[in-house]
Amino acid sequence: MSAYQIRIIDNGHTRLLMDVARPDDGAALRAGVKFAAGRHFEIWRGLDCIYGSLSAARERLSRSA
Repeated sequence: MSAYQIRIIDNGHTRLLMDVARPDDGAALRAGVKFAAGRHFEIWRGLDCIYGSLSAARERLSRSA
């Protein structure tokens, strides 16, 4: 199990933090979708943003390099 933090974002601010343990990134993403209930959210594994605006920005930068 890995430790993840799910952050629910509203108007650019974190409104809710949840610490969860899940077996992998996919399970953490499914938990984030469920908890966010249509709101914007990010998923962090330690200092790495694995889903959300920061991870999307990193992916765009890696494709343009």
